Amino acid sequence: MKIDDLKNFLNRNPFKGFFKKNRMRPPGAQEESKFMELCIRCARCIEVCPYDSIKRADVFERLQIGTPYIFAEEKGCYLCMKCPSVCPTGALDNDITKPEQVEIGIAIINQKSCLNFKYFADEIKGISENALLCSICYDVCPLRDTAIIMEQFILPVITDSCTGCGVCTEKCPTTPKSINIIPKGMEEKELAGFYYRKLKIKAQRKSKNLKDTLLEKTEKEVRKKESISSFGKKPTFEYNFDVQETIDEWDEQE
Repeated sequence: MKIDDLKNFLNRNPFKGFFKKNRMRPPGAQEESKFMELCIRCARCIEVCPYDSIKRADVFERLQIGTPYIFAEEKGCYLCMKCPSVCPTGALDNDITKPEQVEIGIAIINQKSCLNFKYFADEIKGISENALLCSICYDVCPLRDTAIIMEQFILPVITDSCTGCGVCTEKCPTTPKSINIIPKGMEEKELAGFYYRKLKIKAQRKSKNLKDTLLEKTEKEVRKKESISSFGKKPTFEYNFDVQETIDEWDEQE
């Protein structure tokens, strides 16, 4: 099985929700560990959402069961900003009131599968294998021309103003999606998503290898130090000159 096939299988498997790509917290969500402390699973954010974008984590989500998630491939966040204000505990920051303040994550475009990038590459080569053009991600973005721009009128480019709302991912016509969301904090914590779970596993292996190397080096230094002792037979030295047994003195004058 190819690695891309495995990613797609895990993404579709309902029993492995924590492997899902494009799985994000609602707007204004605190850092994950703090969010889990504050969220009381009251579902107010879910009830108030007019787009039905926010879902409960199900029984397969283990300790996160009942907490709110947005699965962008099913439905993105349309930044109506109703959910932060109804959160009673501050798990969703009540001070987040404008779409521009939202930091759910950031969108990443896969240029190998994006129709526009493929078309542009073919144009340069002078061939027409991919004659399809698409501007859906640009058209549906709530912050169009701010969070996403079109370079050379054809290439979608994500800017630092991207909120990670995921509407572009929801509407992307390719399978698998050519635009995906990296949720805030995902690159640091093992929260969700096959790519980032794999990345953390690699980091753990690298850390373990480094630790083993340092431990081996330390053990060698310790053994070397233990071999040095101030007890036992002292070493004998050979001099490269004749030792003078007596010292000539001036004869004492009478």
